[in-house]
Amino acid sequence: MEHLNPFDDPQQVCHVLINAQGQHSLWPDFCDVPPGWSIVYGPASREACGQWLEAHWRDLRPASLRRLLAADAT
Repeated sequence: MEHLNPFDDPQQVCHVLINAQGQHSLWPDFCDVPPGWSIVYGPASREACGQWLEAHWRDLRPASLRRLLAADAT
């Protein structure tokens, strides 16, 4: 029998986390939130969290890189 990684379980209740760099993570509800991250959405289904991420996380670059590139453009 194949074991499903709990991070890949489509039935898993999840949160969407964010860190100081504005990076996001899909995080299982059963795990403690890691230091430096906070919950911005959930708990909700994995599908709902994925939809939230698609709607709200438009720039995958860390905030420090976005600031650096913006400063270089001026």
